[in-house]
Amino acid sequence: MAYLINRNPCGRIICLHALTKYLHNKFGDNSFALNDFKYDENSTHNIHQTCELLIKHPSILKPVCPFLENPLSLAKCYLTQSIQEDKQKSKSVSDAFNALEGLGFVERVDSTGILTENGKKFSSTSFFDEDMLPILKAGLLSYGPFVGLINEFTRSSSLVSKSDIRLGYPNTIDKVFHQKQLIRLSTGSQEDTITRTRSTLFIWAISGGFALPYKMPVPTNKKLWHTEVLPYIKSKKWSARKFKSFVDKDFFNNKIFVDNPLTYESMTKSTKALRERNQELERSITLKFEPIVKNRRFALIYLLAKASTDNKNLDISKTIFLLKKYPDLFVVNSKDFDTVMISELEIATVTGIPYSFKKNVLSPLTKINIKKASQGAPPKLLSTLNKIYPGTTI
Repeated sequence: MAYLINRNPCGRIICLHALTKYLHNKFGDNSFALNDFKYDENSTHNIHQTCELLIKHPSILKPVCPFLENPLSLAKCYLTQSIQEDKQKSKSVSDAFNALEGLGFVERVDSTGILTENGKKFSSTSFFDEDMLPILKAGLLSYGPFVGLINEFTRSSSLVSKSDIRLGYPNTIDKVFHQKQLIRLSTGSQEDTITRTRSTLFIWAISGGFALPYKMPVPTNKKLWHTEVLPYIKSKKWSARKFKSFVDKDFFNNKIFVDNPLTYESMTKSTKALRERNQELERSITLKFEPIVKNRRFALIYLLAKASTDNKNLDISKTIFLLKKYPDLFVVNSKDFDTVMISELEIATVTGIPYSFKKNVLSPLTKINIKKASQGAPPKLLSTLNKIYPGTTI
């Protein structure tokens, strides 16, 4: 079940590698909980034993994480935080889990996780070995949002401006009346969230050999690309704004298979931030209509995925017409439905099934794991989409 990552510490693949090594050493083939990710000074096993980036501080006995603002912080690890001090209320470990799951290195089992075979391979390979780069690339290209970034690279010139890339939940114009007030649903990602997601995915692209900061020299040993770019990856601040793309324009000519697309459950953002900004009414109304927003976004993903599997294209006009026949499942406001659904098409790219668009016809550029994408989808929704699917394709 892949989610959209949005915290910068996950950008350093070498830190994720240290985390998987620690998990492999401590748990082997057994499951682990989110809380097990955190540094625990009272445990004989923790991430410091596998981290290769720790530095010696003159006034501190043990080596410390170089990315913490305060080397004396009880957090101990910038990626996971610690049992003793986690000011982010487990947001850090949750995003680290999401990152490893998206890369295919961890599999979620109820409220726990286990290392996959690819995760064990990743953890047992030295980060500084030539065998690491193929493992890393395969993981990156299995994650839907990263494939969405690669699609943006193919649509740009060889020089890419970070600010031109937007990967997040679409903003729509949904408005509903509530107690004589016109309330607009909060369906899109906040700009700060988009910035964090984009920053992390760009750092992954640099590590994987898909991009470089504009002024950075090309690595001399392509098989050790991921290690030659480490000085930039290890920087506390990633200041580059323009990047050279190393993605061929014909990258999607042969449809790659995306094993970890976003799933039904991750079709909408968390609405907790609205409560924090004193937007309780907007939050409550958005939550009320959240199932419909999930349904219509998933409908686009599911129908595109089935069309791609059958080597067909999706007629967006026919699709919108047929979805509109099921207002309880897909429609918030029938007047704006057509316009809203065009806006919602952005979800396809970030999910991992980008498309080309010509004369109302969507041509999917990848194939995705439909079974994983459908996790959490209500049976009624799936049966409805299977019913209308034949009428949506050409």
